[in-house]
Amino acid sequence: MTDPRDPVEAWLSSDVELLPPPPGTYQRVRRVARRRKAVRTMSAAAGAAVIVAAAAVLPQVAGKLLPGTTGPDKAASGTGAHRQSSQRRSPAPRPSPTSRTLPNGGLPITSAGSGPPAPGFRPTSVTFVGPFTGAVIGQGGSSCSGAPCTVMAGTHDYGSTWATIGAPPASPPNGSAGVSQIRFLGLHNGWAYGPALYATHDGGHSWKVINGLPGRVIDLGTVGRRAFAVIGAGCGGTDYWENCASFSLFSTAASSDSWRPVPGATTTSQVVPGGLQLTGQYGYLITSGRLYAGPVTGGAWHQVTAASPTAPPCLTSQSGPGPWLIAPGDAALYLVCTISRPNASPSTALSLYRSSDQSRTWQAQGTVPVTGTATSLALSPAGRLVLATTAGLYYSPDGHNWRAALLDVPAPGSGGFSFVGMTTSSNGVAVPSGTGSREIYITKDGGQNWRHSPIR
Repeated sequence: MTDPRDPVEAWLSSDVELLPPPPGTYQRVRRVARRRKAVRTMSAAAGAAVIVAAAAVLPQVAGKLLPGTTGPDKAASGTGAHRQSSQRRSPAPRPSPTSRTLPNGGLPITSAGSGPPAPGFRPTSVTFVGPFTGAVIGQGGSSCSGAPCTVMAGTHDYGSTWATIGAPPASPPNGSAGVSQIRFLGLHNGWAYGPALYATHDGGHSWKVINGLPGRVIDLGTVGRRAFAVIGAGCGGTDYWENCASFSLFSTAASSDSWRPVPGATTTSQVVPGGLQLTGQYGYLITSGRLYAGPVTGGAWHQVTAASPTAPPCLTSQSGPGPWLIAPGDAALYLVCTISRPNASPSTALSLYRSSDQSRTWQAQGTVPVTGTATSLALSPAGRLVLATTAGLYYSPDGHNWRAALLDVPAPGSGGFSFVGMTTSSNGVAVPSGTGSREIYITKDGGQNWRHSPIR
């Protein structure tokens, strides 16, 4: 007979004796436990050290984010702390940048400014060095110790707010002395001119008068790493640029004050402010009856001979009394001439010309139906034209169709403008010509609508 019990069940129900661990197992477990405990202790100590270090660093980092403090100031105080004894003393208070006293009471253009501009500020010129940062120059009226003085204001939000920045120690234009115009090339190199010339290479912190040029600075432009200036000799008109006997073009590297004549750009033909225009590759100087052109990277300029049968009359012996305005771009060069119409009313009209080959040939674009005398012409990177006159601002998307620009408030005085410029395809600035002006005008839609930006 077979055994009725299941052998598997019998094996499962029997007692089982556990096998002992291999020799040395307990010793290895103890060693691993000791190492793990040591690692945990060291990690805790390191964490405490990190917390202490963070507590020491955070006040300095936070301090750099507060108004009136800068990195260099904090770094200097930190260096001093390493030399002190264990009983630390508070460092001496430092004046904040917004309270420093600099020449003419202002800070460099790189700063947010040292306060509102002088009361009665009247801007005469504006310059921008980027999509947000710019500067204006003008006179402070009776606010400068009872006498007119030169004042500058800067903005870092494209004219929404303004603050005083460093200005050259110069008077308003008077004969061959004083300044009225401003140009910056980047945040550090700038020039105040018209008719004297001052230069700064630290954003307006300090200014140096430039002597040795053979006359008055009529115009100045900047591009790339160079600055160009039109010098008028033998001038004697009411305005500093009128009735000059001759004109010549000078140039310098942006960081230098060594101005040298540009060969081929000397004339006895009348030049007016705004006649010098520069692009990234080429420069132009328009005079009464003549046009000069040349490279902006160095080298001689030359007088341009218009070969087209439709050559603009202001580039020929038939040139009228002006204005002669040019606006160059990457693809085209535009020119505004005054055309005499003896039997018509009005007796003069503005005519627009376009050149696609650096002024060798021209195409007539038609008459510009505006009022007033043209004072400034600008071309945006998108190809829009904006024209300033003694009566207002006008814009054209294509050079053929013109419309009057809309202003949020009328320009003071006669309602005219002395300058207009486009800094991007959308953004532009304009300076009113009225003597009571306390603002500039700004567009952000390519010149169609303009809002006033009070300098205060």
